[in-house]
Amino acid sequence: MAIMSKNTVAVSDSQIDTENLSQLVVRINGTLPDLSIMGDEEKSERAAEVKRMEIAANTSCSLFTINPSDGTKSEMFHLLIDVGEGVVASLEKGTADIASSLQTAKISTRPNAILITHSHDDHIKELPILLNKLGESDKLNIYCTKECHDQIMNKFPEIGASQSAVSFSTIQPDETFQIGPLSVTAVLASHGENSPPGSVVYVVRIQGRKIIFGWDFLSLPNVEENLLWNPDLLILGTQSYNPHIETGMISVTDAYQLVRRWNAKDCYLVHYRGLMDFEESRNQWFRGPVKAMTSAELQKNVDSHLGISGDSGRFRITVAKEGTIWTPRERPRYSYDENNPIGNVIEIEGLQNYVFKIEKQNKEDKLKVTIEGKINRYNMQFDRPRKDTNNDQLIRAAGEKRMLAKGPELIMELLTSQSKEKEPTS
Repeated sequence: MAIMSKNTVAVSDSQIDTENLSQLVVRINGTLPDLSIMGDEEKSERAAEVKRMEIAANTSCSLFTINPSDGTKSEMFHLLIDVGEGVVASLEKGTADIASSLQTAKISTRPNAILITHSHDDHIKELPILLNKLGESDKLNIYCTKECHDQIMNKFPEIGASQSAVSFSTIQPDETFQIGPLSVTAVLASHGENSPPGSVVYVVRIQGRKIIFGWDFLSLPNVEENLLWNPDLLILGTQSYNPHIETGMISVTDAYQLVRRWNAKDCYLVHYRGLMDFEESRNQWFRGPVKAMTSAELQKNVDSHLGISGDSGRFRITVAKEGTIWTPRERPRYSYDENNPIGNVIEIEGLQNYVFKIEKQNKEDKLKVTIEGKINRYNMQFDRPRKDTNNDQLIRAAGEKRMLAKGPELIMELLTSQSKEKEPTS
C-alpha cells in the first residue's frame, strides 16, 4: 500500500533497495503496423509522416538491464520483443542512445532472448536477418507459444535448418517463466477474426518493476486482472482512435480506460494507423477525430482528453516514436513526521485495485473522499469533518446538504502502527 500526502517526507528507493533501478531501460524499436497497408491512406497526413521517417519500423521493443553480478563486474541483458520490418536497422542506429541511458561504454544489439507475441509478418519478418548477423558462437533464444513456433517454421524454413544457431522454448499462456534476471508471464490474446493461434502479450517483472508489452489484441480472454494491475510501463497497440473491432485491436479510447483500470504509471501508445477513423466523418454529429492523425495531432488529442477528465497529473500517456527510451520513475517512499500536518490530500493505493483519495478542500468545513475502482470513480463530499470526542482514531463528518436529500454521514477509523489490531468501525 502506498500513501501519499503533501507534507510527508520522501525517502527514495535508492536509500532502501539494493538494486540499481537506473540500470533498466526500455527502447521503442518501432511503432508501425504492417507497412504494406500504410499506403491505403495516401492522402492522409499520417501516411506522409511515415514516408518521412528515417527508419520505418514495425512495432517492437527492447528491454535492457545491467545487474551487478559481483563486486567488480556487471552483466547486461537484452530482451527483444518482436522482430518486424525495420527493427534490426533501428536497433543498430540506436546503440549510442541505449549505451548513454545505461551509462555504459557500448552495448550489443544481439539479444540474449527474443519474445514473439504472434506470427503476423510485421512481428517476425526480420528473424532471418537477425539470424544472418549472428557470430559463430552466437545463438538466437526464441520464446513463443507452440502454435506460433509452428507458424514461424512454415514461413521461414531456413530457421528450422539452422538448429545449431536457434533455440526455441515453447511457452504456455498464464504460466510464468524465467529468462535471465526477468520473470515473464504470457497472457492469451485475441487479435480479432484474423488472430493467429497462440497469440499472447507479455508481462515482464524485474527489480520490483512491472512492464506490459501489450500490442495487437482486441481482448484478453480469461485474464486474471490482478496480474495487470499497477504496471510501471504499459505499452498498448492502438490501430485507431475510435473503437473499430474490425481492426482486431483496441483503440486509443479503449486505452484510456485500460490505463485507469490497471492504474498504469506510464503508458506508451504504438501501432497507430488511424485509417478507420475516416468513417466517423460520415456522422455529422460525431465530435471526435475523423481522420488518420500525425503523431503530434494524436498526442494533442491524448493530452486534451487527460486534461478534460482531470487525469493529466495522475496518468502519463505518450504517443511513442521509434527510438523513444523509457527509464523507471523514481519511486518515493514516505515517512510521517507526527509534529507536522499531513497537508490537504492523502492518496491511498489499495491492494484490491482501488485508489482512495481524501482531500480537505479550500472551502471551509468540507471534506472530499474519492474512491476509484477498475472503471468507475465515486466522489463524496462531507460537511464539518472532526475527531470523535471519545476516540482520537475516529473521524466523523456530516452528510452534505443537497437539493433533494442529505448525503450519507462519514465515520472513518485511522489505524496507525501503534493501533491495536481490530476491525475497522466502518
